[in-house]
Amino acid sequence: MIELRFHHLLCFLGFRGLGYNKEFVDNFRKVYEKVFTEGQKVILVTHPDVICQKCPRLVDGICTAEDKVKNFDVKLREFLCKNGISNFDNVLPSEIYKVIKKLSTQEFEDICRSCEWFSLGYCKEGLLKLKSEQN
Repeated sequence: MIELRFHHLLCFLGFRGLGYNKEFVDNFRKVYEKVFTEGQKVILVTHPDVICQKCPRLVDGICTAEDKVKNFDVKLREFLCKNGISNFDNVLPSEIYKVIKKLSTQEFEDICRSCEWFSLGYCKEGLLKLKSEQN
């Protein structure tokens, strides 16, 4: 079981092997493969997770951008709750992505626009690709 911040599910949609440094990218890729590709079950959280452990912004277990990042988590959790998901323990990512497909472009932007990676457009592109896929 992998603990995963809610918003990292959106980050997975745009993952292109970029990040803060090589250690972070290698760790992100490893988690991405387990969760997004292999479909390992996750526990969704609003605190630093396994991806954050290799982030240079995590200092003594505390994210230096925690308020901003937690806001991404909370907004996605609220969206998922409004769309019928209430259990965030031991969940299959594929089930969560069925609901994330319902995320409008505006809702996505409301969640992610203050992210430093947002302007690259990769996550939005990934969301649009997800929305175009058949179940």
